[in-house]
Amino acid sequence: MKNVIQVFAGAILLVATLTACGLGAGSPTAIPVEPGATPAVPLPTAQPGDLCANEYFAVKNNATYTYSSTGSPSGPYTFTRTITNVRADGFTVSTQVKDKTYTQEWACKPEGLTAVQLGATDAPSMLAFEKFTDLQGSNISGVNLPPSLVPGAEWTYGLDIQGLEKAKDGNPATMTGRVAVTYIAGNKESLTIPAGAFEAIAIAANTVIDFNVAAAKLSINSAYTVWYAPGVGWVKSSGNGKLGGQDYFETIVLESYNIP
Repeated sequence: MKNVIQVFAGAILLVATLTACGLGAGSPTAIPVEPGATPAVPLPTAQPGDLCANEYFAVKNNATYTYSSTGSPSGPYTFTRTITNVRADGFTVSTQVKDKTYTQEWACKPEGLTAVQLGATDAPSMLAFEKFTDLQGSNISGVNLPPSLVPGAEWTYGLDIQGLEKAKDGNPATMTGRVAVTYIAGNKESLTIPAGAFEAIAIAANTVIDFNVAAAKLSINSAYTVWYAPGVGWVKSSGNGKLGGQDYFETIVLESYNIP
């Protein structure tokens, strides 16, 4: 049971950060924000007429991004994310991995962009989708990405999760839990990856996940970083974790992209 929960943890981390990534040398360290505290750097809000406008997330119909991963427990792999169904208050992100497609709905709010469903963007999260059915999110608070960022900006995101663990005996156990994420934006860094050279801002995240599956309870604490480039979006991430008792360190980079 514990190994299954560890697999599912990867999925939730990526709902919060778009991709899981470990803190490396020179990366900012996430700082917890006390409930009700005033952020050190005020966050901007989106203009009323264009809630989906975001400096670090190109919300455009048919914008397509192809990524490659190394170091994951499942070995090297690639996947493609496509933005579709853009509307005034949200959009859809589809992730294609080999012959499987995963979809995730997002909402556009004055405070920023918010994932309202679970998503799949790395090996652990994709494996998690194989372990559970009827995955749902509810009681969402905060945002994943404000309309714009400056170093030192802090914000939070959280959601309740539930689903059914696949069982061979036909009696699936119910999984419930809560995800809470604290973000802090770091400085811009120069990155050169297959898709090009970027000046990207590093976002660190502290994540606490509390799970309940049947009689098992588990709390997971993780620290991650993801890099976003203005006008493009997510360009790189790297992270460490444990999957089925195996430690891993995965790096994901943007190979190519097309923004209409």
